[in-house]
Amino acid sequence: MREKSVFVRVLWGLAAGAFMATSVSWFAGMVYREGTLLAPCVALALATATPFLLYEASAKRLVFALITSALLSGLSLVALSLGGQAAGPTVFGLGLVAIAIPVAIDLILQDFGTRLIIPPLFSRGVATAFLAVVLPLSAWTIAHEHYTAVEEDDALIRTVAQNVSPQGDTIVFDQIDPRQKDKLKKHVSVRTLQKTYSLSDAEIESVVEERTVRRESRQQPQSAVVSREQAERLRIVLKLQGAPVPDDIVLVSHRGPVTISELKVPLEKKQPG
Repeated sequence: MREKSVFVRVLWGLAAGAFMATSVSWFAGMVYREGTLLAPCVALALATATPFLLYEASAKRLVFALITSALLSGLSLVALSLGGQAAGPTVFGLGLVAIAIPVAIDLILQDFGTRLIIPPLFSRGVATAFLAVVLPLSAWTIAHEHYTAVEEDDALIRTVAQNVSPQGDTIVFDQIDPRQKDKLKKHVSVRTLQKTYSLSDAEIESVVEERTVRRESRQQPQSAVVSREQAERLRIVLKLQGAPVPDDIVLVSHRGPVTISELKVPLEKKQPG
């Protein structure tokens, strides 16, 4: 009976560790995809380290640290699916929530006279499964996200490069799809011989184009309006801050410090008159 109890504890520990590792691995992929690496990584490190400062029992420290990291990962995935971003304030706020949930449950149980004790065998099972799963799964997730980012960013910067031109002391990107704005601001920079400019610092202008469809036929020689449509396009105006307009630029996409894609684009300078 005792051997069965030991086996069950280890088995539950392995299952819990694998589940937590899966959550953290998807979090790693999400962070890489979003490109904001510093804040989520710092938040994850702080959330994981906090239980080691709050508890004395090594088994409880270890299990609560992994639970906190899994909670932060899960909450971040939920926030992202609801349209949020893995930005500094958001991810640090989620980190505080992830720390507070297990601590609050532990305190409530103590108020009811129940002391939460983590069996050492359970904690070892959790740690073993977590380490066995999180490293290869995180590597696969990040590699998959990198491959996807390369394909998407290649298509993005090639599309943007089709409508770029110098105007005065600025570089203007025309006919930008509004759905591409966030990606361009977060992930794309313009590199010249003198300096690198982030598109997050550029000015965004909205251009609304109206299209009118008319129809005429033998029975109806006078053209009649069939439909009217409005299409919004953006113009991104990048000021060179006093630098001369170069002969060409390099569009660079990145995720944090990692360069994903580059494209050299010649600039056709319009002659006055």
